[in-house]
Amino acid sequence: VRSGAPVDAAALAAATGTEAGDAGAARATAAALDAAGRTGDDRLAGVLAALLRRSPRAALAPALARTVGMPLARRVADLVGLHPSLHHPYPDEERRTGLVRMSFAADLPLLHTLAAAVAQDDGAREQVEWSALHAEELREPEGLREAFADLAPDAADRCLAQAREAYALGRVATAEEAVAATWRWRSGDFPRLVHLVGPSGSGKSTFARGLPGVGAYVSLDDLRLARGSRADQKANGEVLREGLDRLDAALAAGGTVVWDATSLNAHQRSLVHAVARRRDALLTHAVALVDEAELLRRNGRRDHPVPPEVLASQLHRFVPPYPGQAHRTWYVGASGTVEDRA
Repeated sequence: VRSGAPVDAAALAAATGTEAGDAGAARATAAALDAAGRTGDDRLAGVLAALLRRSPRAALAPALARTVGMPLARRVADLVGLHPSLHHPYPDEERRTGLVRMSFAADLPLLHTLAAAVAQDDGAREQVEWSALHAEELREPEGLREAFADLAPDAADRCLAQAREAYALGRVATAEEAVAATWRWRSGDFPRLVHLVGPSGSGKSTFARGLPGVGAYVSLDDLRLARGSRADQKANGEVLREGLDRLDAALAAGGTVVWDATSLNAHQRSLVHAVARRRDALLTHAVALVDEAELLRRNGRRDHPVPPEVLASQLHRFVPPYPGQAHRTWYVGASGTVEDRA
């Protein structure tokens, strides 16, 4: 597929260890990408996304990572998650900002090619065509990343993220304007928050305990244990409020703070994000992506295993964040290390 060969959907599914998906969509996407001159990993990502477009996004990245690696697997999963939104009407006054934010997670021409190839009716195709016309006008300011190359890594990541958001909102148009707009963060004088995300047993705590320079660690399980039992969910509201208060105090003191909870969906993460914004912290999502079979195996060996039905419920509710929903994102694979960054 990388080299431009015809798509054998069954062989591709077997090679990636996934179930056979939508072969017709995969072939249509390959033809559209060929016409657009997209080759290599671009072609493979688009074809895999079309083939597996009905797969749950949260399960797709860890399943594919075993054979294609986390960077490509995550890219495919984000294409699967994002492309259906292009089939529906979107307010034109908000379209530019929405497309720029999408570009943080996906290559926009590839995303539109995929969405057009798998559209089910004329209305959906028209929506994709209209969106693609708007996307053609979007170009990240030239030299944006290079503008922050001389900064310390955390400051560079923070300034780049803030500059991209300012570009999405139409507040800057050039690298020079971006530098001026992000001057306050160039010194690196801000607290850091590492926000762990992922189901129980995915290796979040083990990963975070190995991070250097952590000044404070806020774990909801530890707070429950202090009340008598880490499995007791009856006082979750009080535990969460206590955890958020501790997080606020730790960020106010400066340094690096870790928030350890499953944080499975956007609503749960938003409560932590609000504290980070109030304290002007650099926000890093550390997203643990481990496939279900490995999670079940690990759960059986844990000192504090969760009931199987609880783990199944977590996997059903897990909605990983997209790039751009934090200043930066680390993807932690089954190896327990950061296997991809955004």
